[in-house]
Amino acid sequence: MMTTRKDVDHGYAWVALAAAVSIQLLAGLVAFSSGVINIAIMHEVENDITKTSWIGSTLIGSYTLLGPIAGMVQHRIGSKLTAFAGGTLTLIGMTIASFCKTVVGLIFTYGMMAGFGLCLGANVVGVIPGQYFEKKRPAAYGLCMVGGGMGLFVAGPLARYLLDEYKLHGTLLIIGAVAFHMCVAASLIRKAPLSIRTVDIELEHEDEDESAKKMEAMEEDAIGMSNLHSGTGNGTTLTSSQRLENSDDQLTKSPFLHKAHFSTISFEKEMSKQCCLKSTCSVLKSVSNKSFLLYNTTIIFWSLGDAACIFHLPNYAEVMGSSPTAASNLLSALGAGGVFARFIIGLWASDSSMEFSVLQVGFLGITGMITLLFPLMSDTYCWQLDFSFFYGVYSHGTNSLMGPFAIELAGLATVAVGFGMVYFSCGVGYLLGPVIASFIYESSGLYDFTFIFAGVCFLLSSTSTAAITVCRKRR
Repeated sequence: MMTTRKDVDHGYAWVALAAAVSIQLLAGLVAFSSGVINIAIMHEVENDITKTSWIGSTLIGSYTLLGPIAGMVQHRIGSKLTAFAGGTLTLIGMTIASFCKTVVGLIFTYGMMAGFGLCLGANVVGVIPGQYFEKKRPAAYGLCMVGGGMGLFVAGPLARYLLDEYKLHGTLLIIGAVAFHMCVAASLIRKAPLSIRTVDIELEHEDEDESAKKMEAMEEDAIGMSNLHSGTGNGTTLTSSQRLENSDDQLTKSPFLHKAHFSTISFEKEMSKQCCLKSTCSVLKSVSNKSFLLYNTTIIFWSLGDAACIFHLPNYAEVMGSSPTAASNLLSALGAGGVFARFIIGLWASDSSMEFSVLQVGFLGITGMITLLFPLMSDTYCWQLDFSFFYGVYSHGTNSLMGPFAIELAGLATVAVGFGMVYFSCGVGYLLGPVIASFIYESSGLYDFTFIFAGVCFLLSSTSTAAITVCRKRR
């Protein structure tokens, strides 16, 4: 069944949004459980935090770093099939990972295969609100990102429970099976009422009009030459109906029309290539403007800090004397704060008088300050719990603004590729963040410096967001 224009902001748009929220919840569950699962990997596979941190880094890095590829896949096959592929690939990767006993094997299966499956699903989430909503688009993105916060909320306790009951092997199998439910959500997605291929369609129409005129001129010239060749050009004028009646015979007898026929076929192929080239150039132009590239720099700094905090927070709590269960509950507190922030910021950003960059500058600035101060107030579990909640509130509001920023800076017509580029920037940070933080910890012997590193990254992200506004005003 097809969706129609009336489904924008109404009707089936909410069903599609529910599917997107479900996919984001499942992706968040898999991604954010990696910190707790890393502890089990250190116990059962290899007790080297630097080596094992590459598994979680690869998972979250593939989840985001392969965004441009996921964007191109979705641009070609659509949201429904992309989400199906994501759920299936995540299941396969997690299943094979459950039988791996080496860090390298887990990197390729749990990290790369499952990570790319999550990436396909997440890219669908980044596009669906833009295709189904106009007036309520920021709020729709906020609701989608709530799914990620809910995944973070349940990831820690669920992973800890499964590890206690079924060890690492069973935990990976069960989480993979849960993630496979992306395919159920994918079955609810229909063809969008707001197409992301608007630019492509416009280009195709322009090229069709141009090619039709040129083809008509070619045919008239070819028939005229044929008439001269066959002796009908001696002052006798043929009507258009007579020329049409004799066209088949002329095609076989006249070398001029024969050549024109094949020239027309070649011309159609050439125009098709030109249309594809123009579409590609339009996409590249949309995602290469200075403001959009600067926003991607902002996302790299943010994801560096976020990955360092989330990945090492449970380990830090255990080093400070907390039990594994209490340490995993910090992720639940972080997720609760994230759920609240993602929804509220989505609603706030729906106000046309509110600039996205102003919200992001303020929230990331506060995130940087509380992260820098965290080592000074982390001596008790109560303070750790408070930090986790407020960190989720101020840091994860950034997730709700990714989609609106991508549409505003890259355009709706190329939002799939634009959002993929944003996820690529996330991947750079999520791939390197845990590894850099682990190196800082091993070099200093203190987790305090990893949080100082994260705080500096957040402040740099806030500064580069402010530079976007300056860049756009100059333009």
